[in-house]
Amino acid sequence: MKKLPISLLYVEDDPVLQNVYQRILTKAIDKIYFANNGEEGVRLFEKQLPDLILTDIRMPVMNGLDMIRKIRRKHPKIRVIILSAYGDSRYFSQAIELGVKGFLLKPADTKRLLSLVNEQAEEVRLEWNLQQEEEKRREAEQARRKSESILRALVHASASFFHQGFKSYSIRPIMQSIGEATDSSRVYIFQNSTKGGERYSSQIYEWTAPGIEPQIDNPELNNVPFRFEAFAEWVEAMEKGKNVFGLVKDFINERLRKILTDQNILSILVIPIYVNEDWWGFVGLDDCQTERIWSEPEVKALEALANNLGAAIYRQNVEMELVQLNASLENRVKKRTKELEMEVTERKLTEMLLRDSEEKYRLIFENANSAILLIREGVVILVNPKAVEIYGYLPKQMIGKPLSTFTTRYYKNIVKKCYEAENVVDKCSTQDVKIVSSDGTEKWVEIKSNEIIWDDKDSFLLFISDITAKKIAEQSLSQLNRSLEARIREKVKHLEQQQQLLMQKSKLESMGELSAGLAHEINQPLVGISMGLDNILMKIATEGMVENEYIENKFKFLFEDIQRINKIIQHVRLFSREQAFNIEDEIDINQVIENALSMMKMQLEHHLVTIEMDLSEEPITLLGNQFRLEQVLVNLLSNAKYAVEEKERRQKTREYNKKIRIKSYSDEKNAFIILQDNGIGIASEIIQKIFNPFFTTKSENQGTGLGLSISYGIIQEMNGEIYVESKINRETTFTVELPLI
Repeated sequence: MKKLPISLLYVEDDPVLQNVYQRILTKAIDKIYFANNGEEGVRLFEKQLPDLILTDIRMPVMNGLDMIRKIRRKHPKIRVIILSAYGDSRYFSQAIELGVKGFLLKPADTKRLLSLVNEQAEEVRLEWNLQQEEEKRREAEQARRKSESILRALVHASASFFHQGFKSYSIRPIMQSIGEATDSSRVYIFQNSTKGGERYSSQIYEWTAPGIEPQIDNPELNNVPFRFEAFAEWVEAMEKGKNVFGLVKDFINERLRKILTDQNILSILVIPIYVNEDWWGFVGLDDCQTERIWSEPEVKALEALANNLGAAIYRQNVEMELVQLNASLENRVKKRTKELEMEVTERKLTEMLLRDSEEKYRLIFENANSAILLIREGVVILVNPKAVEIYGYLPKQMIGKPLSTFTTRYYKNIVKKCYEAENVVDKCSTQDVKIVSSDGTEKWVEIKSNEIIWDDKDSFLLFISDITAKKIAEQSLSQLNRSLEARIREKVKHLEQQQQLLMQKSKLESMGELSAGLAHEINQPLVGISMGLDNILMKIATEGMVENEYIENKFKFLFEDIQRINKIIQHVRLFSREQAFNIEDEIDINQVIENALSMMKMQLEHHLVTIEMDLSEEPITLLGNQFRLEQVLVNLLSNAKYAVEEKERRQKTREYNKKIRIKSYSDEKNAFIILQDNGIGIASEIIQKIFNPFFTTKSENQGTGLGLSISYGIIQEMNGEIYVESKINRETTFTVELPLI
């Protein structure tokens, strides 16, 4: 027999019994610890922390009940079984108050003892499984929130770079948002430079989390030579566009490992930054708190950030070149103006041309924040320096040609319809197209157009921006979103499976509570069968022979009792097995009520609870799962029973009559089941929480807080509603509303 994977503390002062049960328990349980009295049991429990305690009551030094009380002050959830030779009701009552899981009299039946131990081991295993599943759920939820936070930070970074460019005031908040989203200790940027023919890299920006020592002033991170042994391996990787990441303790280079360790870095992730295909520097993340393997969303997010940084730096460089080009153009205009002023004979013509030229250049450049093309009669007649930079063609190579000449095949017809047709109908104010530069490179550009009159002819003034980096970022974000959606679907499916397991656990818990009543239900017909057989045997013994009519009558009653037992067992079997949500049959509300009540009837009668029935005289039918609806009613009846018994315990008077009232009726659209008790009621401050999972006002030994939560889910699945009203210490009413067929 395979041993139970739990640990047990056995406390017994009788060496003979201890030796007997030691042999029995050692064969069934993985780990067993033995103590001779309660005081020794407390010390051994604190040292080993077993899953289960098996103890005697009357022992020297400290008895078993006092030992349990002392242990439960620190460990209230410990499971205890009492094995004692004293069956005094006082001990039994105290054991119940202490939440003991079982009470056996010595000498106990071995099968009964092992069965009880096995039940507790199964509950321990279920608790372990629930804890593990809850931990997995928390980890999944944390990963989802982290991925969403990274996506928001990346979107913010992309927008900031395209609107503000690569500036210190825009970089710092972006680094902070990326660091906080990825739970990093540091975020930093290094820039490459060349001095005296040798290349270096230096840290220029840094963000650190609270409590992390900044490294921006660390001299070892300023002007680090590419040929430096500890850095050369990184240089070789990033020049090829590869990332550098891992745990610092796993780095082979001892010098590099020491530099990183001195900065308290446990794990690192570094992504190269490229500007127009040139390696500009790198951006990195440090973790100084834990050793971590960077997740794919974090790596992809940092890669997107590096691409956006490169695009922002490139845009800033181009803007500076445009400023210089404009300054050069202004100097040339001034020089030409002086030459014209010196030519007296051509002064009037020069003034007229100068005014005309200045007006045209003012109209173009005052409206420009990017590349500018002027289209007239379907061809390009004017370009600015930014257009030369984006397209890679000289002005003379573009002027006089249609704009579609420089567009990829797919977008040629679109451009022709917008700007080259004789009668342009489509209004193409803004659109994204792909162009082909002079070196064959394809780029994404955004074209914004204005209709103007140029030399008395209809023309188009086009403003063109390079958005290639933006498109790449959008594709990265789209891939991240698809990955996140797939993971969320997987987690939702997993949570649905967990919910099904919890629902079946609640049903089995209900069956455990009903077991005593069901045993009594079965016992009655068994007694009848036994008595009937005794009568037949007695009649044969006294009279020698029995008439057939007598035998037939007796057997008729015996078979009725057997049929009754079979019916009870069949119903319990169907009720307790796992039922799929999507099973729908035509069910009778009153029959469901009677089935649920039949399983609770004996418990209620033994506890002197009066049941008042007010069921609809007409059949009420609807579509649903009969056994899940029975589970709801069993849960409600169990809660009502607890409420009236708790009120009786608190009042301590015989004048109180425990009552539960059940009513069913229907209107034109819905069926209603009302279950009311005159118990302790529910306080107004917690009534909104009773359908929450694991919320309960009962002690840990009386309920898990799953019953009402699962009942709520079952009714919702059947497109119904469940309501509760309560008056404290007077009554509680649950109303179940379900749609008719």
